[in-house]
Amino acid sequence: MYELKNIKGNTWIIESPAKVGLVQVTDNRVVLIDSGSDKEAGRKIRQILDRHRWQLEAIYITHSNADHIGGCRFLQDRTGCSIYAPGIECAFTEYPLLEPSFLYGGYPFRELRHKFLMAQPSRCHPLTEADLPAGWSLIRQPGHFFDMVGFRTPDDVVFLADCLSSRQTLEKYGIPFIYDVKAY
Repeated sequence: MYELKNIKGNTWIIESPAKVGLVQVTDNRVVLIDSGSDKEAGRKIRQILDRHRWQLEAIYITHSNADHIGGCRFLQDRTGCSIYAPGIECAFTEYPLLEPSFLYGGYPFRELRHKFLMAQPSRCHPLTEADLPAGWSLIRQPGHFFDMVGFRTPDDVVFLADCLSSRQTLEKYGIPFIYDVKAY
């Protein structure tokens, strides 16, 4: 777990429960796609960055579920990186209490306020196409969550986040969460 694997060219993934994309934008500067599930994921990602002497410039969020933004706060505190998330996903990243509140339909009781449903808050900027690194494209894919997006890197590698699920994930959780079935 938390192994760095080259996919193609300057595009990598960090193997983790919610895979993290890593793209080199220069020899020593990188950006991430999502940040892992929690502070510990952020710590492990930071160790990978340090081993390669990479400076983290930004994190681009596909959607604001806690398993995709959980490492943001740790990484932002340690590196000063910027975080970008699309539409309402930006608000959920800044105010993570919104996720369990939305899922529950009101203020969530204590058992719903844990790291799987509620990341630590992070400073976030609304994502626009102009914020993307050169050669990237944004793929709008609402349905699983409000304003979820995917990214295509200059290496023609596509990150789709929870738009696709493995058989193991479907067997583990039984029923996938879909916010808007028609959009999905």
